[in-house]
Amino acid sequence: MVLQWVQTIDVDGQVNGMRQIRDPALLRRVMEEQRLAGMFGEKTEAVMELYEFGKGEMICRAEDSIEHLFMLVRGKLKIYRVLPNGKSILLRFNNPLSLIGDMEMLGDLKVNNSVESVGNTLFIGIKRQALADTASEDPAFLRFIIKHLARKLNTNSTVASLNILYPVETRFASYLVAITADEHDRERIEELKASKLTEIAELLGTSYRHLNRVIAQFVAQGLVERSRGALYVKDIAGLQRLASGTLYS
Repeated sequence: MVLQWVQTIDVDGQVNGMRQIRDPALLRRVMEEQRLAGMFGEKTEAVMELYEFGKGEMICRAEDSIEHLFMLVRGKLKIYRVLPNGKSILLRFNNPLSLIGDMEMLGDLKVNNSVESVGNTLFIGIKRQALADTASEDPAFLRFIIKHLARKLNTNSTVASLNILYPVETRFASYLVAITADEHDRERIEELKASKLTEIAELLGTSYRHLNRVIAQFVAQGLVERSRGALYVKDIAGLQRLASGTLYS
C-alpha cells in the first residue's frame, strides 16, 4: 500500500490532509464490500482512486470548488450549513454508501454545505476530468448517481421537517442515534464531550442552556449517562423511540 499526501487549502487558508491510497487490492475489497464491483464499465472503474481523511478533517466547505466526486465507503460524515449570521445548522450524517460532490459535479456548482469527517473515513474518488471523460458516458454509473440523488433529496426533505417542526428533545435524540453506532463505540461517542455541547446546541438550533436541560432530562430517564465530562448512550432503543423515526441520516 502506498500513501500519497494531497494538501488542500480551505477558504480560511487552513491546510487539510487528503491522503491518496495506492492499493488496488484494497480498492477492489471495498468495492466488493459495497457491492460496486462489476457494476460500472471498465473505463469508469479504471479512474477510481482511494482517498482517506482523518477525524475532524474537512472534505469540503461551502463555496469550495470540489475537484472529486467522492463515494464514502467507510466511516461517517457530518454535513452542516453555515448561516449568514455565522451560526451552523445540522443537516444530516452520512454513512456508507453515500456520495459527496454529485450535485456539484453534474450541475457545475460550488459546494453548498460543509462536510466534516466524524472519524477516519475512506472514499472512492473520481477526479473531475476523469468524470467528464469516462464516467459521464457510463449509463450504469449515471443510473447509480440518479438513485443517490433521489435518496439525498428525500433525506433533505425529512431533515427540513425535523429542524422546523420537532422539539429539541426529538432533534437531540435523533442526533444521538445518528452519531452513535452502538454504546461500545467510544470513537463516535467522543463527539459528545461536554466541550462540544455548545457546538452541538448551535447545530440543533437551540441554546447551550436548553440543551443542558434536555441532557438532564435524558439522564433522569436513563437514556444517557454523564460521566467525566462526556456523555454515553445507555438506551439506544429509547432514543430511537423518542426520535420518532425521524433521523439525521
